[in-house]
This record gives sequence, C-alpha cells and structure tokens, in this order.
Amino acid sequence: MSPEEARSEVIRWSVERAQIRLDAAERELQAGVPQLAADHAYYACFHLVSAVFLCDGLTMKRHSAVRAAVHERLIQTGRLDRQWGSIFDRLAELRTQSVYAALFVLDAETGRIIVDDAVRFAVVLRRMLPPT
Repeated sequence: MSPEEARSEVIRWSVERAQIRLDAAERELQAGVPQLAADHAYYACFHLVSAVFLCDGLTMKRHSAVRAAVHERLIQTGRLDRQWGSIFDRLAELRTQSVYAALFVLDAETGRIIVDDAVRFAVVLRRMLPPT
C-alpha cells in the first residue's frame, strides 16, 4: 500500500469512527447518560478534525495539540468560522470532565445541545475532507 493509499484509508476509518461515536452519543442520551454522550460527541469531532489535518499532512499525538491546531490552522486562517472553535473547546472541556472529574454530572438538556453541536460540526468537517 502506498503512503497516499494508507492516508486515504486512515481518513476513511476516521470518518467511519466519527459516525460510530455520533451514534453512540445519541444512544447514551436516550439511555439517560449525557456525560457519556458528551464524551462520544467529542471523539466524533476529534476523529474528523484529525482527518482534516491528515489531509494537510499533519499528525498529532496529544489532544491539546489537536485543540491548539484547530485554532491556529483552521480558525485563525479562516478555514473554519470561530463558532466551531468555541464548540470544539467546549466538547474538549466536557470530555476532560467526563473522564477525569469525580462526580461529574451533565444535565440532559446540555447533553442534547452538545450532541447537536457535534453533529453540526461533523457535517462541516466532512465537507473539508475528500470524498470517501
């Protein structure tokens, strides 16, 4: 497999993984566990953002690096509207709380907003990717 084919395969995998995470976020909301829905919503967008960067030839190993790059390479350059940077920041913060904060509880209404934001952001990010 050529490097270009391998990159295309990883991008395709990232798109599929993002959809799996969005579906899981919806299931967690329905099950009454919005904090897990927020975690899945973040990872859906994380996979898609990572795929966008991979198209640019960039890979990052840390969540903080991806988050910074969203602002430096996508928001500040005008490739994405500022609202998406704020949404990605909120998703990242809630993901951190859901994973590391003891007794973290997210209310259902906020969970719904977060998942809906992730779905809208995913649509925007998919438009930035080559057809799979």
